[in-house]
Formats: sequence, structure tokens, C-alpha cells
Amino acid sequence: MKVFLSAVSHRTCMNGDRRNMSDYFLEEGIKYKWNLLSYYYIKNEKDYQAAERVRDNSELVLIDSGAHSFQFGVKVKWDEYTERYAEFIKRYDRENVVGYFEMDIENVVGYPKVLELRKILERVSDKIIPVWHPLRGIDDYEKMCKQYAGKVIAIGGFKGTDIRDDQFLMFLKVAKKYGCKVHCLGMTRRPVLDKVPFDFTDSSTWVQLSLHGMIGKKKVSKEQSRTNAKVIYLENYKLGMQMQEEYYRKWRRECKD
Repeated sequence: MKVFLSAVSHRTCMNGDRRNMSDYFLEEGIKYKWNLLSYYYIKNEKDYQAAERVRDNSELVLIDSGAHSFQFGVKVKWDEYTERYAEFIKRYDRENVVGYFEMDIENVVGYPKVLELRKILERVSDKIIPVWHPLRGIDDYEKMCKQYAGKVIAIGGFKGTDIRDDQFLMFLKVAKKYGCKVHCLGMTRRPVLDKVPFDFTDSSTWVQLSLHGMIGKKKVSKEQSRTNAKVIYLENYKLGMQMQEEYYRKWRRECKD
């Protein structure tokens, strides 16, 4: 299992210096393993170059379409956005980029439109990752796995929204029937990760901890949050990397056994 750490390329204000966190981490000697970036936050050439540095210094990278970052209550020209995303994919792609998540916005535009937008992306890459949601129906899940046999598919891992925790193994069984690798989005709940051998998951927990003035389970002072934000982000990212190593080793050992 590979746990991808998301949000590393976001620009944020750390000690009065607004910049991409990823560049600061590289300066501090971080050796990246697996990162997930969102196309939504790559708004200009400066952000793009920072995303390139993450790619070039990571073992593996995944790219999220970013559609969910602004779909609720915001009018978007989805075709134009998807075309720009496709152009980004053509420019950004390298061997260590595992894949690019589709525009899974059927709750806004309907599933037929999602399939139309998927075709735009698949014209430029064979690494587009379909994301199953309950609105598509359970029969569509097996159909998707069959269509994308041998590739990466995704399911939602957000509690109470997509799949019950006791159902994940069933979904994995269907995917493995067709040789698919499974990415579970937003999944870092340890009771689930300890029992379900996803191929990939992702988490932004390290960022959330930092924003709430925590380093792991330890609360830091407001003064420390104000004056040492860089350190807080860095230490939480390191803890995230420890989690990456923990679950990679656990499931590599389990699979061997």
C-alpha cells in the first residue's frame, strides 16, 4: 500500500513568507516518496514550476482534477476547464506520474456529461483514473473495472459519503478480478487501513493538523503557530512520511506471508 500525501504544493503563508510548501520542504532536505497534487491549485506558471519540482523529486505522483474544490455553488465552464486540464496533462506527464483523476462531478452535471469529459482527457493520456461513486450504481462499478482492466481505478473513502467500511473488501475483490489497482480517495482511517489492502490511498491530515496548531497529537502554543509555522508543517509532513513507510511495510509483509 502506498499512501500519497496531498496538498504539498499549496501556497501558504509561513512566517510571513507566502510560498509553495513543497519548495520549503525540499530546502529542508525532505526526500519525497509519494505525493498527490491538485490541478486546481496550479493557477499560474510559478505554481506549475513548483509542481514540476515536486514531480521531479518524488518517487511517484498522482494528480487530482480539483473539480470538487469549487463545484458547489460556483458556475464553471466544465468543458473549458477540462480542456485546460488536458493541456496540463500533456505538458506535465512523466513516467513517475501514476495517473490523473477524472472530472467526477456527476452530482453537478450528471454521469453522461462525466463520460463526455472523460473522453476529452483520454484523448491525451491513457492514465486517466475513473472514480466510482454510488450515483453510478453498483453494476457500473464492475463494468468500470472490466473496461479499465489492468489499470488504476478509484473509489471514495470519505466516511459516510460513499462506501461503508465493511464493504471495502468486497469492492477490492471485484477490482482484483479484473487486475485493477484501487485508489481509495481521502482514506487514512487506521481501522480500515489495518484491514483493507488498498494499492493507493491519499491524505491531507498532515495539513489539517498544522492548521489546527497540532504536531501529531500534541497541541502547540498560539505563539509557536504564529512564529514557527514552517516547523509545524514540516514536522507533520515527516509524520505523514512515517505513516507512508508503516503501511507500505505492513502490506508488503502481509502479501509475502
